Amino acid sequence: MMSGKRITRNKLGELEPKYNFSLNPYPELRFSSCPDCGAKTGQRKLPLIVHVDPKNLVLLNYTNRYCKKCDMLIGYKQEIEHHLTEMFLKINPDIVGRNYLVFGTVEKEVWSENIDHAKTSIEILKHAHDFISYQGLRISMAGWFRKGQEPLIMIPPPSIEWIKKN
Repeated sequence: MMSGKRITRNKLGELEPKYNFSLNPYPELRFSSCPDCGAKTGQRKLPLIVHVDPKNLVLLNYTNRYCKKCDMLIGYKQEIEHHLTEMFLKINPDIVGRNYLVFGTVEKEVWSENIDHAKTSIEILKHAHDFISYQGLRISMAGWFRKGQEPLIMIPPPSIEWIKKN
C-alpha cells in the first residue's frame, strides 16, 4: 500500500504550474503503474529544475515515469542524486550532500540553450513551470494486521552517494 502527502508551496517559475511530482525514495521499487490511480505509466524526458543549497539552480534532463491520467511525473531519488553527485564532484565537491529540492520543469529550448550559454537564475525562472503538487511517497509494509491496526511504513534507505564527505 502506498501513501503520499501532497504539498503545495509558493510559486517560483513564471509560467503556469505543470505536472504533479512524486519523488520515489525506495531504490528497489519501480513504478510501472501509477501509485495514485494504478494506470500504466510511460516515460517522459523533461528538464527538471533542482535547487541545491545555498544558491545553485541545476537543469537536469531526466527521464521520469509518467502517468497520463494523473499528469504525474515520478522521479527516482537515487538516480537524481547520482546525477547531482557526478556534476558537483566535477565543479564543486563541497556542495555534495546539501539539501536540494526538485521544484519544476523548464522549457526544453531553454535547457538546450543553457548548455552552450549559461543563463542566470532569473532568465531560467522566466521559462519555468512549478509543479502543481509535490507528493512524497511512502510504502506500507505487507503482512497481516489486527482489525483497526495500521500497517507500519517502510523507512526509505539513506542516500548512498549524496552525502557530505569530511
